[in-house]
Amino acid sequence: MNFVIRKFVEAHDRYLALDGIRTQCISPMEREMIYIELLKAYLEVQHRARQIAGLQFADGMDFAEVN
Repeated sequence: MNFVIRKFVEAHDRYLALDGIRTQCISPMEREMIYIELLKAYLEVQHRARQIAGLQFADGMDFAEVN
């Protein structure tokens, strides 16, 4: 599997794992930390997706052009 796609899958899996445990937080401080990590994971997923779109565009797939 391509390195960029593998990184996207890892980031997406991390996001899903954090999303799954965010409702199990006990303290407000723990909830805040999970929320921050969830936002970081979301931004990483978006970044990796844009990298994949850029690679597809470079390969001649015009439908993957980023807005």
